Amino acid sequence: MNDQGIPGPADGFSVFAVDASWPESRQVTGHGYNRATGAIHVYLWFGSPYFDPQVEHVTVFSAFEVYYHPGEEPPASLPASEPVTITTDGKPMPFELWRNSSNRYWVARGCVESTEVVLSGSEIEPSELSLVRVSDLTSFSNPFASIG
Repeated sequence: MNDQGIPGPADGFSVFAVDASWPESRQVTGHGYNRATGAIHVYLWFGSPYFDPQVEHVTVFSAFEVYYHPGEEPPASLPASEPVTITTDGKPMPFELWRNSSNRYWVARGCVESTEVVLSGSEIEPSELSLVRVSDLTSFSNPFASIG
């Protein structure tokens, strides 16, 4: 853990973020670490600092261990996904994409090495995003940090 209480690096775990070209707010909105299981997750928000769902935005959820089970089939109730390629660390990576047919919301899921990466967003196409591995989250604001 670092001084902000955000999980530190673990073997095989990486935090991913939208690259520096993102013009809006960049925020850490959640994180967790389970010492017993080694499960780690970091949740980042890119968009309006006031969480306006009508403004272009993306969330990036990076998770390790208990959140990803290779070879596991998704629940039967999910709609069919379509493939999408998202540039990650400069390389094209395959993701699964689910769209909401009634609006522009979408969810994409992929695995980069042993880190599961789940993105959700609207008003931007996921294939237009470029993700980068980050090791320092100090440039991200934390709207839930204590005041005082």
